[in-house]
Amino acid sequence: MPTTPPFQSAQNPLRQLPTVLALPALRRMLARSGATPPDAEDDLVGWLELDPLSAARALRAATPQVFRDQDSLPSARSLVRELGAPLTGRLFASEEIPRADAAELLELWQHAVATAHAARELALRTELFAPDAAYLAGLLHDLPTWLEQLDPTPTDRRILPTDWVLHWQLPKQLSELLLDLVVAPPERPTSEARPDLAALIRGAEMLAEFAGYRHPGRAARALESITAELAPFELDVAARLRQQVDERLARHGLAPGAPRVAGDAPRPGWPAADAAAGAQAAAPGGADELVLSLLDRAKHERYRDIRIDLAEAAVRSGRCDRAFFASWDPVGVTLTLRAKQDGSSRRMSETKLAASRPEAARLLQAIATQTPALLRTEPNGDGALLRALAVDELLAVPVNGDFERPSFLLLDRSLTLKAFDERADAPAARALGLTGSLLIQNLLLRRRRQRAQKFALTDPLTRLFNRRMGIHALEQAVARTERDRSPLTVLMCDLDHFKQLNDTHGHLQGDAALRATADVLRTMVRRNDTVCRYGGEEFLVMLPDTTPDEATVLATRMFTAVHARGETLELPLSVSIGLTCHRFGDSVESMLLRADRALYASKDYGRNRFSADVDYEDDVPADAEPRDPGHER
Repeated sequence: MPTTPPFQSAQNPLRQLPTVLALPALRRMLARSGATPPDAEDDLVGWLELDPLSAARALRAATPQVFRDQDSLPSARSLVRELGAPLTGRLFASEEIPRADAAELLELWQHAVATAHAARELALRTELFAPDAAYLAGLLHDLPTWLEQLDPTPTDRRILPTDWVLHWQLPKQLSELLLDLVVAPPERPTSEARPDLAALIRGAEMLAEFAGYRHPGRAARALESITAELAPFELDVAARLRQQVDERLARHGLAPGAPRVAGDAPRPGWPAADAAAGAQAAAPGGADELVLSLLDRAKHERYRDIRIDLAEAAVRSGRCDRAFFASWDPVGVTLTLRAKQDGSSRRMSETKLAASRPEAARLLQAIATQTPALLRTEPNGDGALLRALAVDELLAVPVNGDFERPSFLLLDRSLTLKAFDERADAPAARALGLTGSLLIQNLLLRRRRQRAQKFALTDPLTRLFNRRMGIHALEQAVARTERDRSPLTVLMCDLDHFKQLNDTHGHLQGDAALRATADVLRTMVRRNDTVCRYGGEEFLVMLPDTTPDEATVLATRMFTAVHARGETLELPLSVSIGLTCHRFGDSVESMLLRADRALYASKDYGRNRFSADVDYEDDVPADAEPRDPGHER
């Protein structure tokens, strides 16, 4: 009978038992001791160091290609810090799982914990490896055995445990260790003090066996035989190992007969009696809840906010452990990650991910049908996208499929190992994608409207407000000044000999002169000041809460800075300025008329200067109009 190609629709063996703490015997101990699921860093580290299956999942989730390649062996604490507390906590979110071979698995678990403790002690004594990293290596050293025990597929179709180790792309040092332990004989190497991690773990296993924590898959060795191979300091470690392990398990309520601790009643989750209630409380919400959770947010002003909210809604609703928002390039067949939500603060080191041919076909089909696509590990490991994210399943939800470059919301359950069900999960996921599409389209329409409004109120050449907006701003400033008696000063600015500049240097240079003047004026005013292109080569500057004395300083700086910019551009660029201030009872027309009169004075006195009309009352007829801007002076 031909065997199935590796990983074709392969089911992760750890899905049969995601955490050792789901075994009935351990769940009863947890219920008796009143233990509750951890949430603080120290608690998460403590439990992760007692759970080889959760540690294996954490290791894979913490070291995918998209975040960074990690060859060195981490510790349980570094895994918790890499994943963050919320994501690490999901490792233990599992219901009680009855197992016919539970006794053998419990024996294998105790052997792993004891080996981990012994490995830490040996690393401390020999100083060859980091103690906490050696502990994690000892805890995971039997991972191939766990995979073989948990794999539900028939033996003739079963994937080798070593193939799983390679497929998961665990840190290089750990992968090499696990392969060495499988290939190498079980006897301890003869070379003493060899700086080799496999040798250290073999020694730790021997110490665990000496302390009574035997490996269920191997024949027990006589203590005399083990004692003859141990060095004096190793005998000292072995003598204290049983006590260390028992005390550690007792602290976590995992020692048989451990007394119940005082305190509040346990929360749903670990206690077997409340497992059903806990599972019901953690059940994902419906499509309507997802949509409402997004629409209930404040109005989005940036596409980035929509991407983040979409990913957060998917995780918050319980639909996934992690969510990525990615834009799709159909030409390059790549996804560019734009946002992620997984409860951690880690940054993505690689954002552009190539999709394999089967993955690309499924993504294109999802865009065409506007329905989520379920990506699973492809035959012979042909799943570039899945491999980069370190997952075996991914639900890709299309967003804005009718755009030239659509996007995807990528949902992942690699921490809890709960399989996606297309019929059960697709409707809510599709509602999430459609809501995201509507939010993005709504923002696009709002931005187009804002751009249209901006163009209607701004001068396209100088990017300043136009005359209409300037007059409107002056009307508001005058009304405010009349109301609260605050000072208001107005500057009328006009480029000198602008027609001659245009005739001599050309209109392109004339445009450059206008833009340069606008840039100078814009950079010299405050946020609450207003600058507009009043007409032709004229600019109007409104300075609320500014006295004439303060404005004269600014006016001097302005005509000096404009002249300096002209020298930089090698253009005969200068500006004349007329200054006036608000007087009680002033109108917009009367202020503009006085500013214009002061501007004429600057022209008459030789240009490239400012003049002020602030020292006398105007005797201006009520029907007087300010001059028409734009003519040459």
